[in-house]
Amino acid sequence: MVPLLITTALQPPANIYVLKMTLVEKRVGLAKAAVFFWAGLGMKRIVVADATEKTLLTDEDVRMLSAMGVEIEQIRYRQNDKIVIEKGKGRGEGDLINFALRNSAILRDSSHFYKCTGKAYCRNFVAIESVVRQNRLHNVFWQEPLKDTVDTRFFYCSKHFCEQFLLPAYETIDDPRGTSAEHVVYELVRLKLTYGHSVRPLISGFSGSLDRPHPDHSLGHLDYHFPCWLSR
Repeated sequence: MVPLLITTALQPPANIYVLKMTLVEKRVGLAKAAVFFWAGLGMKRIVVADATEKTLLTDEDVRMLSAMGVEIEQIRYRQNDKIVIEKGKGRGEGDLINFALRNSAILRDSSHFYKCTGKAYCRNFVAIESVVRQNRLHNVFWQEPLKDTVDTRFFYCSKHFCEQFLLPAYETIDDPRGTSAEHVVYELVRLKLTYGHSVRPLISGFSGSLDRPHPDHSLGHLDYHFPCWLSR
């Protein structure tokens, strides 16, 4: 199975632009809950990468996940807090994805990966994985509902596309000046990928930016015919 990369910043520095959830215990608890939801949904290979030198899962957590048939890898590093405070958490996530690609043994063995931000999970992942597999997709990024942006919480990507195009786009993020991850990835996929439609990922969990649950409601017909950008 294609692995999942979960990105976390369990102990972020103060004064990050638009980051309301700062309580470490809350961030840890919600991120841990999301990992177990992913395991329950059938994800078998998970990389948890943290940008603040914290380890999310205890030995007992790893044992329980192993009993569920899940291979877990935890990696961590110390991000450049000055850059993250100056440019925003989107820039920090790009650097974390880059770190994960260079240091994860699980990702090293796979040509593609799913990425999901910590504290969230895709509750209809079985349907999403079926679309990716049956259509032999290499990349797929979904639009944010009713916005001219990409939902960067969850996507499917080849390592080649990520290294050649996605990571350089993340380096241009400047959240305080309005250049967000959602905007730069939107401009990238419009240029490099093909517009199409797919089942919409139904994302549940909590937003660190807003310190509240992600909006979780049906869009009717659009849930089954949702705008995206993809490549085969």
